[in-house]
Amino acid sequence: MKKLLFVVLFLCLCGYSTILFAADPYRLLIFGDSLSAGYGVGSKKSFASLLQIELHEKGYKNVKVINQSKSGETTSGALLRLDSVLQKVNPNGVLLELGINDVFQGNSVEFIEKNLSRIIEICQQRGIFVLLAGMKAPPYAGIIYQKKFDQMYANLALKYNLILYPFFMKGLIEIENGMPISKYTLADKVHPNSQGILLIVQNIMPYIEKFLKESE
Repeated sequence: MKKLLFVVLFLCLCGYSTILFAADPYRLLIFGDSLSAGYGVGSKKSFASLLQIELHEKGYKNVKVINQSKSGETTSGALLRLDSVLQKVNPNGVLLELGINDVFQGNSVEFIEKNLSRIIEICQQRGIFVLLAGMKAPPYAGIIYQKKFDQMYANLALKYNLILYPFFMKGLIEIENGMPISKYTLADKVHPNSQGILLIVQNIMPYIEKFLKESE
């Protein structure tokens, strides 16, 4: 009888443990610059907020989106604060969206790639999955720089076996001439407005869903 009670109790505890585990949220960290920080639109219409809404509407109730993006962030700045952010958030996965501010500062592609590599390596060493969001250098950076920068994200994805969303601003900027589409950007013609952010969320969702399934 005691044996039977022990088995029943053990099974109940196992079931309870499973329920607790399932209820534990999947923490998705958004780690980027002003494009994902909500610059000019406010936190309620930021990329992280709209992504959270979209995920819930698609049934991903257990995913918690946490925004630690910072306007003006560079790859070197992000690398410096990475450890404290990871300790604070303890994420299961990271959406990494960085690099364009380095271009504006005139940093070399090699410098940018080195910093992004280190960020990815630190995450992977801690068992954190990384989804990489690519960017494209503006035409004024020069054809050689453009090609190297644009290819850098594909190289990183291949090297570290990452899912790559090729261009974070897809649909908001004309690829051919690097010009923004005004209805999707703020008056500065650089940052996405709320309509533009919604488009980003819609475009990236298939990659997010694939990422979540592979990093469960």
